[in-house]
Amino acid sequence: MSWDTTSISLSAGCDLFMRYVTRTSALEYEDFNAAKLRLIERGEKFGEISLKARRTIAMLGQDFVFDGSTILVHGFSRVVLEVLKLAASNRKMFRVFCTEGRPDRTGLRFSNELAQLGVPVKLLLDSAVAYAMDEVDMVFVGADGVVESGGILNMMGTYQIALVAHSMSKPVYVAAESYKFARLYPLDQKDLAPAIRPIDFGVPIPSGVEVEGNARDYTPPQYLTLLFTDLGVLTPSVVSDELIQLYL
Repeated sequence: MSWDTTSISLSAGCDLFMRYVTRTSALEYEDFNAAKLRLIERGEKFGEISLKARRTIAMLGQDFVFDGSTILVHGFSRVVLEVLKLAASNRKMFRVFCTEGRPDRTGLRFSNELAQLGVPVKLLLDSAVAYAMDEVDMVFVGADGVVESGGILNMMGTYQIALVAHSMSKPVYVAAESYKFARLYPLDQKDLAPAIRPIDFGVPIPSGVEVEGNARDYTPPQYLTLLFTDLGVLTPSVVSDELIQLYL
């Protein structure tokens, strides 16, 4: 079994889990078996909260998905999919543009999920975002991590999509569970360890040609409109306050 050692959501989730489970003074006064049961009980409670997070976020996002809207998505976010699934089940009429999502083509997977729901969907080349943006009403993305500045770490290409959307006055919405809130404060794109992924160009790469293999970028908060979380609908500027509360 393997996992992504660079995953921000994994490390942030584990940190919050440990803090939640051990945040009880009762552990100092109980015998070992009682303390063990208390830890298990709090661990299960944390799991329940995490499972409910996507449903909570999906409900919060419904007021922003309106009939006749065109939504651009990037990457395969389960929580964004939950937002759109609920909107479709509420009989809202909308269509979705999915970027291809290189290097792992997540847009193909996401578009397949939407097609099964009967949602009109169009696949875009990653490089066609600016070309299609005038047809878009809003951008919805997930996040691998939400950092202290209110910015996000997400699939490569999120930053340039947010830049294009911002320049054309299109709102950019982020859907992310609170366990993805990380105590990080990147100042630029190179501040964090790269998440390297293999890239298949379909043809041999010429000798001596370097390939950028990082699969994640940082989107600063000024290019984001709102964050839909299980803590509520937040502006990027209040994320640091929520982080303080989470880690108290």
